[in-house]
Amino acid sequence: MMVDLHIHTYFSDGTMSPEEVARDAYKKGLKVIAVTDHNNIEAYDRLKKSCEEYGIIAIRGVEIDCKYKDKVLHVLAYDFKDDKNLFDLINKSRNELLKTSVDLIDRMSKDFNEVSSEDYANYEYDRRKGAWKGVHYLLEKGLSQKLLDGLKYYKEYGCDYIEYDFSPIEKVCKAIKDAGGYAVLAHPSNFYSEFSKEGLIKVLEDLKDKGIDGIECYYPSNGEELTKTCVEFCKKNDMIITAGSDGHGEFTKTIKNIDYYIGAVKANIDDLNLRFIKR
Repeated sequence: MMVDLHIHTYFSDGTMSPEEVARDAYKKGLKVIAVTDHNNIEAYDRLKKSCEEYGIIAIRGVEIDCKYKDKVLHVLAYDFKDDKNLFDLINKSRNELLKTSVDLIDRMSKDFNEVSSEDYANYEYDRRKGAWKGVHYLLEKGLSQKLLDGLKYYKEYGCDYIEYDFSPIEKVCKAIKDAGGYAVLAHPSNFYSEFSKEGLIKVLEDLKDKGIDGIECYYPSNGEELTKTCVEFCKKNDMIITAGSDGHGEFTKTIKNIDYYIGAVKANIDDLNLRFIKR
């Protein structure tokens, strides 16, 4: 059975509906999928219903932003039950993420007459185009030439990720486990591609101690050596091994000649260790 456990819909920054995700997964022969929208679980009920029509197993998932040392890491939560504490934590992460753009526009309004906090609050964008409100607003105001060009302003105006109050990773992992779910480190290559094997293992050991249950070992930008190190680490410590494409539909479909479409990572369930799938 082919698997993709990292997909986004327009409930976060993707371009596809849950139904379109299910249909695309079916066409590509996937048998197990998970939508892991950023700090948002609204797509799951629709995804599950649509997947049932195609004979696909839908796993409940979400991608949560959290603090770890000098980084904001992403933790993929899977197969969790309804839980107020976890949902409150997810909402907190979503609000912090939204706040980066609200603060940015407020600070930029002092330098650019084109933007204002009031105008931004009333602004609406077509979520089927992917990405998020802040960068669409900057593009429409002519302050960027391409959608993601607006990213430069976040750092320039002190609205970078790391400046915000995301929950510590150990708190996130505990909340996921308390809800009966599993916590998996997303795309390690996004954070640790420059680390030596020894340096990466040291980080993974610490993350395991902080509550991580597994690693997204198979991912489009994970290099061969990094993938091998993560797989070996998971097998040695009896941890979960997952695979995900990070597919966002048409948004960021290809980055630096690497494909991120649904099913881009060809992973068979037999090569993974997925405790939350009963076979």
